[in-house]
Amino acid sequence: MHPHSRRLRDKIAKGDPVMGTFITEFTMPAAVNVMADAGFDFLTLDGEHGNFTAREVEQALDTGWQAGLCMLVRVPNHDRAMITRSLDAGAGGIVIPAVDSMDQVHQIVRATKYTPIGKRGVHLFRGHTRHRPIDPAQFMAQANRDTLTLIQIELVGALELADQIAATEGVDGLYVGRGDLSVDMGLPGQWNAPQLIEAVEKVIAACRKHGKIVACHTDDVEDMANLRDKGVQLFGYYCDIGLYKAAGQGFIDRAQQVLNIEP
Repeated sequence: MHPHSRRLRDKIAKGDPVMGTFITEFTMPAAVNVMADAGFDFLTLDGEHGNFTAREVEQALDTGWQAGLCMLVRVPNHDRAMITRSLDAGAGGIVIPAVDSMDQVHQIVRATKYTPIGKRGVHLFRGHTRHRPIDPAQFMAQANRDTLTLIQIELVGALELADQIAATEGVDGLYVGRGDLSVDMGLPGQWNAPQLIEAVEKVIAACRKHGKIVACHTDDVEDMANLRDKGVQLFGYYCDIGLYKAAGQGFIDRAQQVLNIEP
């Protein structure tokens, strides 16, 4: 029942990096299908910074499912109802921002995993079952195995707890948000600062120790090889509006060269 998140996990297990981007503006089916056709492995609907209705999220999740994409949702907070609605609508995983305590981590696992790992609410006739009758025990076991619970490491408090978070049953991976983390460390935007590099390596070491997925956000393609060599497996690149602008700017730059127009 969760073929796309399982495919993503299998690709990571083989040692292949997986790539996605954040959707902050464009949830319409055409935009999701274009991203799928471009070759992305996953898309993350950004409910923290994007301003989407619940119906827009459902529509985007359904389109991604049909297009063969693993669709993640970054929920705006740790609210159990928001997590439940996103998963029941068909999200292949949840990305959780602003975590800085183990109590929060345990509550997140309770919300994202069915018993016996968590206490996720049960409604088995929603988008995540494609509105079809299923075997409850089998489905819940598959969901616990396949659905991704990714905890963002973007606050110093979470960084200090990286090993404990990675060791927690039900947490599938740690997602480094270097932008927010650099700000919280007093190094805004200094992605090459030794302290930030050390922080990323600390998260990677924790994930390796406990067999969890290492995810990281980047806005620089050239940076990805270095991150991969360090152990990052899942890349969240830029965002939809950034890619849109980059494509437009690339065209203008090239057209000005071809037509000999001064910028």
